[in-house]
Amino acid sequence: MLRKNLFWRRFKFLLNLPRSLPLAWKLLQDGRLPLQNKLFFVGLSLFYLLWPIDIIPDLPLLGQLDDFTIFMIMFNWFLNKVPLEILEEYGWRKD
Repeated sequence: MLRKNLFWRRFKFLLNLPRSLPLAWKLLQDGRLPLQNKLFFVGLSLFYLLWPIDIIPDLPLLGQLDDFTIFMIMFNWFLNKVPLEILEEYGWRKD
């Protein structure tokens, strides 16, 4: 049951991506959040995106899957570090 629940939470997270990216931009500009969390999220995401060695070779569509997956993992980590009050202020509900 827990595994099924985790799948749906991640699927829902993916569906909310168009709403999530503007939220991420606002959170990166918010001065109340620790700079090291912002730098870790942006730095590691960009580092992996620009790193010439990929987990999955750059085949059409499939090759971008690992880049997207790393970004989503980092984005999820970043959102989990944001206090609930700040997320609610931006209109985001944590399930």
